[in-house]
Amino acid sequence: MISNELDLLLKEYTDRIDMLKQAVAAGNCANFEEYKYACGQIRGLEAACLTITDLKQRMENSDE
Repeated sequence: MISNELDLLLKEYTDRIDMLKQAVAAGNCANFEEYKYACGQIRGLEAACLTITDLKQRMENSDE
């Protein structure tokens, strides 16, 4: 059950990462500050995804 919620959270984060990457690639950042902010958001979300993935694996391994 919790695995489903984690999957939904991962999807939401990866969708947000993709949206930010597309915005940066399209040149939608008006200045360097916006660019840095977007890059920081991407890095933070990617770190969160790694943490969630690790948690999921630990939970699956503890069921065995």
